[in-house]
Amino acid sequence: MKNYFYKLSDHAVSLADNSEFLMLNLSGEESDFIRLNHAEIRQNGNVKQYYLSMTLIKNGRQASNFMTLTLDEQTDRSAVTSGLKKLRTVIGQLDEDPYILYSTEVRSTEVIEKDLLPDTFEAVSQIMGTAKGLDLTGIFSSGNIVAGFANSIGQRNWFEKPSFNFNWSVYHTTDKAVKAGYAGYVWNSTDFERKMKKVKNELEIMKRDAVTIKPGKYKVFIAPAALDDFMAILGWGGFGLKSQRTKNSSLLKLIDGEVKLDSSVSIIENSLEGSSPNFNSTGFIKQDKVELIKNGLHAGSLISPRSSKEFNVPTNGAGGYEEPVSLEMSPGSIKFADVLKELGTGVYLNNVHYLNYSERISCRVTGMSRFAALWVENGEIVAPINVMRFDESIFRMLGSNFAGATAERERIMSTSTYDQRATDSTLIPGIFVNDFSFTL
Repeated sequence: MKNYFYKLSDHAVSLADNSEFLMLNLSGEESDFIRLNHAEIRQNGNVKQYYLSMTLIKNGRQASNFMTLTLDEQTDRSAVTSGLKKLRTVIGQLDEDPYILYSTEVRSTEVIEKDLLPDTFEAVSQIMGTAKGLDLTGIFSSGNIVAGFANSIGQRNWFEKPSFNFNWSVYHTTDKAVKAGYAGYVWNSTDFERKMKKVKNELEIMKRDAVTIKPGKYKVFIAPAALDDFMAILGWGGFGLKSQRTKNSSLLKLIDGEVKLDSSVSIIENSLEGSSPNFNSTGFIKQDKVELIKNGLHAGSLISPRSSKEFNVPTNGAGGYEEPVSLEMSPGSIKFADVLKELGTGVYLNNVHYLNYSERISCRVTGMSRFAALWVENGEIVAPINVMRFDESIFRMLGSNFAGATAERERIMSTSTYDQRATDSTLIPGIFVNDFSFTL
């Protein structure tokens, strides 16, 4: 596919005159999708799709179009030719864009990871065998994801990283269920069996009569899957330079030094080891690692080319939304095997949902417990907890109320398949928080 994309790009560039600058971006995948219900295959298929976007820049203006590739060279070459003609018609009608910034330094790169994916049949067979007799529902996806960039001055970038993602729930009854996920690049049967064993153990707990805890403050353990949701909402405008400079970031008090997090908390954007391409749509190479929070203090921002131009600071290759796509949080020292002992008496949050800001300026988030939220006493799980709403500041969660993190971290890959499989991922521990507020 790489050579095919480069041939199309060469054709497009050959059509441009000296006053025009062209950028081409390719994204695509070839993935198996298996939907399971009651631990049996209910739907299976393979998706092979590739998309090409073409951006024309001329006289301080830019216009873009988007097309689906057929992989028939003559058809796709004709579509590129036609697409460029349309862009030329449109671009003269546009206003100048004062924040256009694109790479004019040729920095070609190639990342091609070896395909070590499991055979889909074998992986799904293991899933069904391990879950036999359980009311398991979920989606297994596996395959190669690619991205490419090319421009008028000869820059060529290619990214190819096969991955798999299995996201599932096992139900006891109605809303009483245990949710889990397993994602990566190499399927390890032992790791999967360990995850499924944990699910089965928690499913037995879900059969117990649920308890309702009173509104108040409790010590909680926030498992990696739940913390991933908190990180996602924090990334929603929190780390981007644009949101910070326009005073819309939820991290303003941290940035201004009014609050600080625990000194053991560090968060980075790790493009070097993440699952997303190491270049952006305008040809800038992403900085390998961007420190966002270091030892509890604000350390940096995600800076897109447009923000770079607007605020006159160097870009670090962030995408247009300036959201982390390869976020990583520092580990702690607590072994996962000791989580219940460390928690003592409190709430074990496996998952959360319906998160939203209740007060952005204080970085306060509200949401609800979900899927195997457990009440723990003296280091022993007692019963599942009925759904509770919480309202808590992430400043306190990672700051004054932070009580430690696990030494082990989990890589969590996005389950989004809107348009195509997403490449966002996080590498995060579980954390302990004192005086976590449940409101009703």
